[in-house]
Amino acid sequence: MTKLKTLPAFLVLCALLGAAGLPAADDGDLAVDVARFDADGNLRVPGNLDEWIFIGSSLGMGYSQADFDPDSPGMFQVARMEPEAYAAFKATGRFVDGTMIALHFYGSQNEISINRSGFVMDNLHFAEIHYKDSRRFPDGFNFYNIENDAETAREIPLPNECVDCHKRDGAYDGVFVQFYPDIQRYLPAGVRERLASADESGHR
Repeated sequence: MTKLKTLPAFLVLCALLGAAGLPAADDGDLAVDVARFDADGNLRVPGNLDEWIFIGSSLGMGYSQADFDPDSPGMFQVARMEPEAYAAFKATGRFVDGTMIALHFYGSQNEISINRSGFVMDNLHFAEIHYKDSRRFPDGFNFYNIENDAETAREIPLPNECVDCHKRDGAYDGVFVQFYPDIQRYLPAGVRERLASADESGHR
């Protein structure tokens, strides 16, 4: 125990990150190396998406003014982060290169089984993966569409509206962390303060 206490703090952090399987890039920036691509540049859909870390969900969320219909609330959106990227985020407060965030869109249904009020998730409609590679993409992230049960996901050509929207409205590094309260504790202090201030004013 005495030797551990005398280690420099950065060595302890590096040891922890190494245990999480997070390689360090030559420039000192951490990265995760999980994403794989085929010869055409398509992202190979990871086979363990169901094991990714849940970070948030919404029901019927839209980005334009529209009346919410309680009888037809729209789709459930479920966001999950790849486990190694999540470990890096917890340790550093950053979405490191190699981070993947999957967004799955499920239908909604009511009056099923014993449910007589509210809505539960229906079948999966489609999914996409938000992937970070700051050396490849000008804004850090880009999106890959997963069609049906395809084994590969097609990159959305840049520029595209998805990246523009996330760059403009994502509260931190092009990610909608304002919608993910469970991970906000790991954000840099300044970002947490900004989110809290925006929350008090009713705007984010």
